[in-house]
Amino acid sequence: MVKFIVGEKGTGKTKVMIDMANEASKASKGHVVYIDRDNNHMYDLDRSLRFINAGEFQIENLKAFYGFLCGVISQNFDIEKVFIDGQRVISNAEEDCLQGFVKNMEKLYKDFGVSFVVSLSRNPDNVPEFLKAYL
Repeated sequence: MVKFIVGEKGTGKTKVMIDMANEASKASKGHVVYIDRDNNHMYDLDRSLRFINAGEFQIENLKAFYGFLCGVISQNFDIEKVFIDGQRVISNAEEDCLQGFVKNMEKLYKDFGVSFVVSLSRNPDNVPEFLKAYL
């Protein structure tokens, strides 16, 4: 399953993501991962979550980010859900690149059972048509 939380900057996406991640960590039998661009929200998350500051790595495009996700999943086969917040490489992606990235996340879900919740800083009225099924 892939789900997107869409809204312009400052509309409360991160708060929603943090609440969802904390709830998921209580209900999960496996591990929950929260990927952010910095450490600003690290202490808002339940300590049982695995927090990753992706800003520490040079992730310059969606292919590199997909590889990063594969590395995270390969390190622990008990991961059930990954929350991805504040990644400019996703929000700034061209439509065709974003569509390929979503297909890759769907493949990870099918192959490994990992669900993804992703924040996207865009006007909800301007999301690509293919993405509306993931809102």
